[in-house]
Amino acid sequence: MKIAIDGYPLVPPRAGIGQYTYHLIKALARVEPAHEYVVMYPSLTRSLRVREAPVFAEKCVRVVSEGRLRFLWFRARRKLRRKLGMGPPVERSIGSFDVYHATNYVFTHAVKRARRVVTIHDMTLMLFPEWHPRARVDSMANEIVRSLEIADHILADSTSTKDDIVKQCGIRSERITVVPLAADQSFRPLPIMDVQKALSDWGLVREGYLLFMGTIEPRKNLLRLLQAVELAGNRTGPLVIAGADGWGSDEIASRIQSLRRAGRLTYLGYVPDNVRPALINGARGFVYPSLYEGFGLPVLEAMACGVPVLASNVSSLPEVVGDAGLMVDPCDVDAIARSMVRLWEDEALRRELSVRGLERAGGFSWEKTASQTLSAYARA
Repeated sequence: MKIAIDGYPLVPPRAGIGQYTYHLIKALARVEPAHEYVVMYPSLTRSLRVREAPVFAEKCVRVVSEGRLRFLWFRARRKLRRKLGMGPPVERSIGSFDVYHATNYVFTHAVKRARRVVTIHDMTLMLFPEWHPRARVDSMANEIVRSLEIADHILADSTSTKDDIVKQCGIRSERITVVPLAADQSFRPLPIMDVQKALSDWGLVREGYLLFMGTIEPRKNLLRLLQAVELAGNRTGPLVIAGADGWGSDEIASRIQSLRRAGRLTYLGYVPDNVRPALINGARGFVYPSLYEGFGLPVLEAMACGVPVLASNVSSLPEVVGDAGLMVDPCDVDAIARSMVRLWEDEALRRELSVRGLERAGGFSWEKTASQTLSAYARA
């Protein structure tokens, strides 16, 4: 097969969907190198500056950079094309192919004859529009519905997300395949000396902090997490937050500054991929009280590092964590604070959760994700 893949999520800085797209492409190439994978990548920024394309060493992967004329046309007629499905088809750029995979909710390219597969990572735009910038809701909600309608097959990161798609959009369940994500092999227990060397750049000490990693946005529930940090007081070590600034974060920013002044929090901002495993390895515990997740990849990455996890008991997170972590009601600040203290103080519990987490994380792999995705391509 010849498979075209939407590479827009690969634009840096890569968040969760960018990680999914990157690791999926590499795993597809490992699992089935006889296929050809063509990655459609936007070569220009909004200011028309040239953007460097990602490099894949795999011979069966080819990156096609979309040029200036297509970009200008795309911007000028974006709304009309999205409403009516107009625009130059992908075939005009790369010739005929078998499957087009939209990795980020919507079909950003027109397709003439190939089959269409779309990955839906969560349904928050429909379920909780207040968690998103208004412009995003206005531009994407209808596009997601249209993508679900025209897709030949749909991939969902979790059973929870699949159920939400069926309930919200009336899609037949047989049109959807659940394909879980995985942690990259770089997320594993690392030598203590390597971890401490990496942590020294931030002035951190191994097992001297709790860690939250993720974009600062409303659904991550950071406001309640910070309230729990205040409530726990000195019964736990400081909280480290690693993640890009998102939206709806004004009140959160104020509390972050207050806790920083009190020595209860360190804010690192966006952390590059190559140092994330060491930062997770160094944590005494990983805290992730999100209000909703389509999968929850950071939690799986922490378990793969052998770091004990505290996560929410909602949406997809119980599917990922199972019995390998502490689960808490994300709306109960007292419960979050108590669980953080327990995770900090109980060494036997941390050892037990570390073993369970490593075992559970071992059941996920990008090779499994790629194999299940290839089966969906064939089905389409």
